[in-house]
Amino acid sequence: MKFTLHGQEYDSAKMPAPIAPAAALPAGEDTRPAEKPAADRFRMAATGYGAHGASTVKNYALGWLYGGGSAEDDIDLQGDKLRKRARDLYTGGGLGRGAPATLTTNVVGWGIRPRPKIDAAALGLSEDAAAEWQKKAQREFELWAKTPMCDACRQHNFWELQELAFRSMLMSGDVFALFTEKANPRTPYQLALRLIEADRVSTPDTDGESAAEQTDSGGRIIDGVEVNSEGEVIRYHISNYHPLMEDMPDSLAWTAIDAFGKDTGMPNILHLMTAERPDQHRGVPYIAAMIEQIKSLDRYIDSELAANIVSAMLTVFLTSQTDDGTFSLDDAVPEADKVTDEERQLELASGAIYKLNPGENVTTVNPGRTNTTFDSFVGRMVTMIGSSVEIPPEVLLHAYNSNYTAAKAALLDFWRVVRRYRTRFTDSFNQPVYEQWLAEAVALGRIEAPGFFDDAGIRDAWCGCQWIGASQGHVNPVQEAEAAAQRVALNISTEETEALEFNGSDWAENIRQRAKEIAARREIGADPDPDTGGAGGSNGSWGRDESRRNGSDD
Repeated sequence: MKFTLHGQEYDSAKMPAPIAPAAALPAGEDTRPAEKPAADRFRMAATGYGAHGASTVKNYALGWLYGGGSAEDDIDLQGDKLRKRARDLYTGGGLGRGAPATLTTNVVGWGIRPRPKIDAAALGLSEDAAAEWQKKAQREFELWAKTPMCDACRQHNFWELQELAFRSMLMSGDVFALFTEKANPRTPYQLALRLIEADRVSTPDTDGESAAEQTDSGGRIIDGVEVNSEGEVIRYHISNYHPLMEDMPDSLAWTAIDAFGKDTGMPNILHLMTAERPDQHRGVPYIAAMIEQIKSLDRYIDSELAANIVSAMLTVFLTSQTDDGTFSLDDAVPEADKVTDEERQLELASGAIYKLNPGENVTTVNPGRTNTTFDSFVGRMVTMIGSSVEIPPEVLLHAYNSNYTAAKAALLDFWRVVRRYRTRFTDSFNQPVYEQWLAEAVALGRIEAPGFFDDAGIRDAWCGCQWIGASQGHVNPVQEAEAAAQRVALNISTEETEALEFNGSDWAENIRQRAKEIAARREIGADPDPDTGGAGGSNGSWGRDESRRNGSDD
């Protein structure tokens, strides 16, 4: 019988016979297909990705050491080494410090401030009532956030905790914030945050090294993060001291903190990290992917610096056939100025004249040290490292030597990264802290929020909040202000949005303040709405008003 399938004609008589079900085969017969000949296997491996990225015979793949592992093997259990190396590079300066510092300054800046934005419609409130509630909530939050009482260690206010938490997350890969309660005489609130460095969350009975173990309930503890048999994070194991502390007063002990409250479902501890793979439970340092390149670049720069220093110090050498008893090369630096007692090391001094002992000769020193490829090589390395951490080289080096268009494009490109990190940081740190604070404020009766503890939807409506950070900054503020005015005029943006984008200000507050300023100008006889071309107006309106007020007709 012939038939057509997808436009192709087939003859059933020529079709291969179907394979018999396993139950119909004789007992003990091997049902596995015969192994393909080596030539067939080679042909299969030489097609598709097997002929390119997955090839095992091409020259580029020779000597390539690779291996595939789970997120636990490849990331979680490598955390202790990555943290130590990343922090060492950070303390040494250079790109290992500049990259996370630049991102922290732009994401957090001088603080990401809350602006309560409740769902007035869902709560049945008028706009005026909602605005009044939001003002009160912001004042109350400032009362708690602006003092060190919000810090369990009583060291930092909330804006400083933001910077510390974000910087620590970039340096170590993750950081933890534990909700605690500590009464204080300065504010009515007992909520306090305790930041916990990544190393202290570790698997019990270890020395702080990244390790994993099975639990009796079928779950696992992966470098201090406990998950159940379904992979749900249920608790964190925190050591009483930093495991790398040298003068530890007591032996290490661990406390298990439930991830969420059993009755409220609210988080007991916040885990700040950037995930790269599913089933990943610990973060990786911001520069983890470029640790090798950054370290190699640091060594290269150090070597170039040392070579130039040595070249500057090696000036004049005196040789003689006999020892006249005067100072030799070993005595070039006075004993009081020497920094080492190692006999095998030779110390040099700048601008010195060195005398060699009989038989000694300097043959390997080249004072004319010049490396014409230094700038271009370092520049290429910075570009590659910046690409990996998503920071344009102009921003990473704070060197805007190109034209306006290129500088603007670099800033726009970087600002997309800043917004992504700020959004994630707000969702994982700022907003959960705000909700915990608001719950205490409502429970204390300092803020009225009917139904807050009765219905999850109502609670969510009360917890609405917009977080405002530092704006992008401007290369040409006049041009960008004109563009903002055009967007508002064409109804593709709003004045409130543009105020936020331009300098992070509150449009409503701007309007109220402007009304006061205009009224004050009218009161003194000044032009209430001067031109914006300069101070007092581009047409000198303020000067004319001032002259009229002084009785002059000019």
